[in-house]
Amino acid sequence: MNIEQGITARRENDKKVEAQKWFQQLIQPENLVGDMYSINYETARVIIHDTHRHNVGGIPSLSFLIASRIDLNNADIDYKSEDASFILLRVMDSAALPQDKEAERIRVETAQRISGETDKNWDDAGSMDLRTKNLLSFAGVECRIIGTFFLEENPDNSEAPLNLKFGSDISNYYPNRGLKVYKPNGNALEKIVNYSENSQGKTVKLGKVRYASTNRKHQNIDNVNVFIYPADLLSQKSALFGMTRTRKSNTTKQYSKKYSQKYGKLVYQPFE
Repeated sequence: MNIEQGITARRENDKKVEAQKWFQQLIQPENLVGDMYSINYETARVIIHDTHRHNVGGIPSLSFLIASRIDLNNADIDYKSEDASFILLRVMDSAALPQDKEAERIRVETAQRISGETDKNWDDAGSMDLRTKNLLSFAGVECRIIGTFFLEENPDNSEAPLNLKFGSDISNYYPNRGLKVYKPNGNALEKIVNYSENSQGKTVKLGKVRYASTNRKHQNIDNVNVFIYPADLLSQKSALFGMTRTRKSNTTKQYSKKYSQKYGKLVYQPFE
């Protein structure tokens, strides 16, 4: 092997190492929640067991999930392959499973048997056998497809040979091909919500994101910082949404004031 071939081989190996690092940052095996069993260009359906739902601290409505076929233990990840990516999903609602009607019948019959007994629940071991309880613990979740995260070569930076990229759709799908689905932890969620491809300049901390209005501190998701690039507000349409009395106007005034003091410009003046 000559010197040129050796350098090329080293670069390719660096890209494989970098690809594995990226996916290990964004996907954690212990945050597995289920399997995708149905997909099209707009939506995806995921089957989730109550045990996994409990292990990750719950799956709130409108929260993010990520779906991928990546094997995190594989040190030979080809970043150019179709599988070297993950689909970003947003939880929308429950999804019906074929056995739901039968499952509901069993639950009703079991609840009827223990009706009036305050010391028993219909899912207790003495009320329902373990095999039945396990089968009835599966449920479907309907998700909207937000887009695809993937990796591309970064020729301008030898220390970081790959860049994380995002596309607001999916380029392809296979209806008979399963994907594992995970709930992102705090570090992964921060990378996802703060992703920006072409932004320049310094960031300004906007606030924090959490999975649900019912904010349980032990889930360790309530301290995920969200940043914006003020310069982006000049060239792109921006909006601030929230329910009545959630301090939208005050938030806009404060950040407009902070930006004008720091950069000498007033980006946006809200209507009084």
